[in-house]
Amino acid sequence: MSTFKKKPLVSIFKWIFSTNLLISSSLVIGNEINHSEKEPINLGTVHVTGSSKSPTITEDTDSYTTSITYSTTGIPKELKDTLQSISVITHKRLQDQPDTNRVIDVVNNATGLHLQQNESDRYSLSSRGLGIDSVSYDGVTTYYDTRFNYGDNHMDTALYDRVEIVRGATGFMTGPGNPSASINLVRKRPTKDFQGSVAASVGSWNSYRTEADVSGSLNQSGSVRGRLVGVYHTRDSFLNRYNNQRHVLFGVLEADLGKHTLLSAGANYQHNHSRGVMSGGLPLFYNNGAYTHYDRSSNTAPDWATDRYNSLSTYLTLHHRFKNGWRLEGNYTHSNNTRELKNSYVYGSPDPISNTGLNPGTISRINGTRKQNTFDIKVNGLYHLFGREHTARFNYNFNHNNYNNGYRRPVNGTLPTVWGDFTQPNFHVPEPQWQNNIFTALRGTTTQHAASGISELSLHDRLNLTLGARLTHYKVADDSYGVYFKPYNNSFNALSKYIGLNYKLNDHYSLYGSYTDIFQPQTAVNASGKYLDPVIGGNYEIGLKGGLRDGRLNFSIAAFETRRDNVAQPTGERLASGQTINRAIDGAKTRGLDTEIVGSVTNNWNIQAGLTTFVARDAYGNRISKETPNRIFKLFTTYRLPKPLQRMTIGGGVNWYSKIERTVNNPQKQQTKINTDAYAVANLMARYEFTPRASLSMNINNLFDKHYYTNYGQFTQYQYGAPRNVMATFRYKFQ
Repeated sequence: MSTFKKKPLVSIFKWIFSTNLLISSSLVIGNEINHSEKEPINLGTVHVTGSSKSPTITEDTDSYTTSITYSTTGIPKELKDTLQSISVITHKRLQDQPDTNRVIDVVNNATGLHLQQNESDRYSLSSRGLGIDSVSYDGVTTYYDTRFNYGDNHMDTALYDRVEIVRGATGFMTGPGNPSASINLVRKRPTKDFQGSVAASVGSWNSYRTEADVSGSLNQSGSVRGRLVGVYHTRDSFLNRYNNQRHVLFGVLEADLGKHTLLSAGANYQHNHSRGVMSGGLPLFYNNGAYTHYDRSSNTAPDWATDRYNSLSTYLTLHHRFKNGWRLEGNYTHSNNTRELKNSYVYGSPDPISNTGLNPGTISRINGTRKQNTFDIKVNGLYHLFGREHTARFNYNFNHNNYNNGYRRPVNGTLPTVWGDFTQPNFHVPEPQWQNNIFTALRGTTTQHAASGISELSLHDRLNLTLGARLTHYKVADDSYGVYFKPYNNSFNALSKYIGLNYKLNDHYSLYGSYTDIFQPQTAVNASGKYLDPVIGGNYEIGLKGGLRDGRLNFSIAAFETRRDNVAQPTGERLASGQTINRAIDGAKTRGLDTEIVGSVTNNWNIQAGLTTFVARDAYGNRISKETPNRIFKLFTTYRLPKPLQRMTIGGGVNWYSKIERTVNNPQKQQTKINTDAYAVANLMARYEFTPRASLSMNINNLFDKHYYTNYGQFTQYQYGAPRNVMATFRYKFQ
């Protein structure tokens, strides 16, 4: 036994904090159940015996796939038996691409997902042409709103064991939302045996990152365990004047309260501070109507344009296994987010010679808060009926979210009326003085109560029928005072059905079909100023899935169709308040194919590759959702070389996106169709293991230095993607 195993974990924590690897300092706690080494784990139709950890955990598996997931229905299933398209980004994949250290970086590398950059630090996520509005933590859904940057997209991946993404409609699990995708971030958990790791990275644009992770038992019997993770990351950017600093601290404590009960308590804290934050993007046109072609380093923001947020989440989870094998899990989560944004949004079309003439738009200081309370309780297990064994799960979820964003204007006369040439090295705009009073605010609350039940019925040894229903009461009150838009106050009751059929062709392949309801409240108004009814519809999917090499290599191919009614369609007219008038249109359809292969082709070769293609049309057959790519291919693969070079691993990947289209107004107020060409971004990696515990890796992103856009045309502006960049990471593990 290693001597580290006998060392008290508290002493290890003190040792970690005595190094310069952890810049942040506070105390945190975390979550998830640790099964006994001697007791079988009953996972519905899956039985695991003699395991020291849950089969869902991907850490230390050296795998790009997982054996079990709960994300599609809440019932534990092997990937080949799930009823929707799902991707899992494992711990191994995250470490092979250490530059994917934010949630948005993971999304950018996940099958079928697209990332749009609204400003330097704010992003929108989409799947199958529709925005993603659901993010869960350990399977517990939280409120997610991309209008504001509360840090959800920037959460550091050092906290997580894996990221699970279900594509399509996920209303049964997450409630109201678009039929796009849901993202489940699964936190790391303590281990019984001591383990730890430290890592240091250095990269392009003065990127420096340190992280430490330590875990183990806190008493001799191992009945109390803990884990602590800390990160400090600072970096500049290819954008002039931009800098970002991130402090992260996460921890978890768990205790066995007897043989069948486990209590977990945890918290994670993240502080993010960015300077030189560009709101919107670079102007698309000069004032003579010609297109601009700025250097990728161009930034319209002065150095005082900052975005600062703090995110603190605390949670308590109780797991209990009854004598009959049924399991109970209860979770309470409280999160508190604060933000301060000094916004420097400018608009217009500059002079082609002097590059001056942009107009200050929303120049404001925004102070915001968001508080959430979530309670979730679920019970699942096996039951017998008509001589066969079936699985059932019941769940109640409550979420209350309160947010308030106050806007302050500059004091009159303290801000220039015209922006200077932002491409010059000496570009400077003095920070204005800010008024004390709030001139407008966006504040509101959302409350959701949901009760659901689902059962997987074993009709035959090879045929399973899944039936589920979720009743949701959803209430929203959104008040934008100081402006003319009327408050949005509404409440809805929605019943969401889930139907699925799975037929096992043999031990390796399964055919499946599923249907899920769609329900999405909307804030669009009609000519009378009344809000449109929620979008309703259904998501249909059929496919083939397979699990090879004892589940170490999984693949799927699916055809899907989404049907939506009550979809808002702008009429081109406005109310006196300025709101766009819409009419509700039935019959919007999205049809497409979704395929992925992930896992170990051989013991030395890992791969994750996926292709998504779709066409979205309105009721009249016109293409919609053209502002997002409708064909996306993503590949990443690694290969450990054979002896005598077995210490070396090489790999790489490519992300390919089809073209996008938009219609914008040029400086002459004429509608102009714009588009981007299809493009691909390639990446390389290499890692050398000095010992089984020490390694050095090198990652090159955008290998061929491709010019591409992360946003093109929104607000008649654009943002560039990052040029070629490099990151080197040294990692050491100790036990």
